[in-house]
Amino acid sequence: MVQGVTVVRGTTVNRAERRRLAAISQLPEMLDVLARELRAGRNLHEAIQAASMLPSLYGLGLDTLVARFASGERLVEALDRWAGALNHPDGDLVRAVVSLGSVTGGALAGSMERAALTLRERAGLVDEVRVLTAQTRASAMLLFVAPIGFVVLLSMFDPTSSAVVFTTGAGQLCLGLGLVLDVVGFVWMRWLVATVTR
Repeated sequence: MVQGVTVVRGTTVNRAERRRLAAISQLPEMLDVLARELRAGRNLHEAIQAASMLPSLYGLGLDTLVARFASGERLVEALDRWAGALNHPDGDLVRAVVSLGSVTGGALAGSMERAALTLRERAGLVDEVRVLTAQTRASAMLLFVAPIGFVVLLSMFDPTSSAVVFTTGAGQLCLGLGLVLDVVGFVWMRWLVATVTR
């Protein structure tokens, strides 16, 4: 029963994380929409309200921003809460751009378009890193399995030679040392990949 609950909770967490990441991927489109609305003559509150009604941006929770504006909450404070709920550097970038533009009154539409381009370039880089690290992980697994497979095949097709490995002290020492180095190399490669993808 406990294991079943753990699985259900893990599934729920994974779904929530997938929804959050899907929302993060909508941020460039959100910035484009806001910039377009601003260039059309709307103010920032109206632009956010227009964006909140788009089905493609529903996962971003812009309706909560609109509700906070309606309740009298200041724009910067509402954006802080909204970005905190996203809990992602891309959300922090959007918050900074929108907040700074609303305070300074600069060319906010252009800043939003440049930020959207930055987010898309960052997402492309993340995808590229993911592909490259996937290849590295596959190589690490191959390098880990290959020596073990070689020993198994050796014992099957050349029992005389494999007997030396398994029955003599020197052979057992080489086998043990080889397995240890194999595991260390695998863990090291996985660690290197993990440091790149953080």
